[in-house]
Amino acid sequence: MRTKPTYQTWIRVNKLLIFLGISLLFLMITFFPISIYLRILSGMLALPFLYIVFILSYSIFQFAGFGGNYQSKIHDVIVSRMDVESGKILDIGTGSGSLIIKIAKRFPHSSLIGIDYWGENWEYSKAQCEENAEIEGVSDRIQFLKASASKLPFRDAEFDVVVSCLTFHEVKDSRNKTDVIREAFRVLKPGGTFVFMDLFLDEAMFGERTELVADLTDTVELKQEKLTDVLNLPKLLLNKKVLGNAMVFHGKKTK
Repeated sequence: MRTKPTYQTWIRVNKLLIFLGISLLFLMITFFPISIYLRILSGMLALPFLYIVFILSYSIFQFAGFGGNYQSKIHDVIVSRMDVESGKILDIGTGSGSLIIKIAKRFPHSSLIGIDYWGENWEYSKAQCEENAEIEGVSDRIQFLKASASKLPFRDAEFDVVVSCLTFHEVKDSRNKTDVIREAFRVLKPGGTFVFMDLFLDEAMFGERTELVADLTDTVELKQEKLTDVLNLPKLLLNKKVLGNAMVFHGKKTK
């Protein structure tokens, strides 16, 4: 068994390698004995893929513990907005377990459940979460379940706190992301608190923000904070495809 936890970032290395392979293929074509125009075209086609590779590589470095450690810093923002001393906590999209384990260590009288849709498209697993929790000494208070955020396997009003970090926009089995957020509210007790960090400014994904908030606030008191207002981020992480559209929604369920 490992003696140190392994926490992946939410940037997929396999996606980076795909873009790297495509860019290298286009660059190789520039050395082929073909028309100069085709070689120039191939070189130009390589540029956007190289840019994506650079952004992804830089993001992985900044999110990782050996780099800027911004994944942990973002999780600290979420934990700081939690209003709980004890109770039952749900983490939607638990990934490799880094957020839920941080919460478990911060609130030692809580019990926690982490759900994720782990699969081949991602680079972490339920087994990895369980091993990380064991290493961190909190496995007796955390349960990990495979489930979709669009259909949570829990009763109404089962949790005192629900958190989620960069998950709702990734849910593939529901086109309406407002419905996914409402599903998270369904399992939250009246008076319970929530903290969600996601790309809520991405209108292609969540629609216009004022409409999104209006659709949600019939059952909750909701506060909004741009991530850039609460955390000083490196300029390149402000790319719209990274964290430029990120916001924190937090508050309480009213009914």
